[in-house]
Amino acid sequence: MKHIALVNNEKGQTFVVVMMLMILALTIGITVSSRFIKSIRTIVASDNSSRALSVAEAAVERVLLIPSETLETYIDGNSCGSDCFLEILDITGQKLTANVTLSYVGNSNQSYAVTLIEDEISQVTIAGYQSDRSVNVCWNGEASVVGYYLYSQAGVIKATPLAYNAVLTLHNDNGFSSSAASLGYANCFSIVASQTPLALRLRSMYARADAQVIPEAGYTIPVKGIKIVSVGKAGDAVRKVTVIKSTAFAPSFFDYAVYQKSWTDSLSN
Repeated sequence: MKHIALVNNEKGQTFVVVMMLMILALTIGITVSSRFIKSIRTIVASDNSSRALSVAEAAVERVLLIPSETLETYIDGNSCGSDCFLEILDITGQKLTANVTLSYVGNSNQSYAVTLIEDEISQVTIAGYQSDRSVNVCWNGEASVVGYYLYSQAGVIKATPLAYNAVLTLHNDNGFSSSAASLGYANCFSIVASQTPLALRLRSMYARADAQVIPEAGYTIPVKGIKIVSVGKAGDAVRKVTVIKSTAFAPSFFDYAVYQKSWTDSLSN
């Protein structure tokens, strides 16, 4: 009887040990499987995100090939049909789609943001703006802003030079005019849009400037470009790409050749 009880006790202990090992193995298996599945999901999500971005960019590139005149008719008609939809079936059989929406940039009485960088020109088209009305250029920080106001007079394109220091500047000896705090910004200067307004060509000096071009109250800055927003989808991933198709303009080095103030003194601008 004692021998039988000892055997039964040993069997019971063996069963407990086996059960503990099974539970331990099951726990490890579940943990490893969970991490593996999570890793697979992360890889799939990352892959889908890249695919969604790629199809969104592809849709934008296709729209950029369409003439601006055609895009404007799409905006005015509030529809661009198949030109604003792209569907791609990749090599794995996954369907990738992108939808594009178009809208005007500008054409508003609100301020227009423009980033000014040293040695790089930024042009803001104001063709169609009301003559004899002011346009304000405002920014914060210590950068100076230089450039030209372009206009047409009797069929001749002319340029008025612009050069303004920030209110708090270390460059008072450069001969620039002084800006003034206004409209909620540390630095502002105003231009009267004389004759037939065409554009503002602006760049910063000494530092980058995130500027705002602000129309006179009650007046509207004309259209300055077309905003293209493309939303790409791949699986559960959604990516958005935004591009501004602006009016083409000459780079900054053209200023030295075109906007001379003297016929005899080179680089006089």
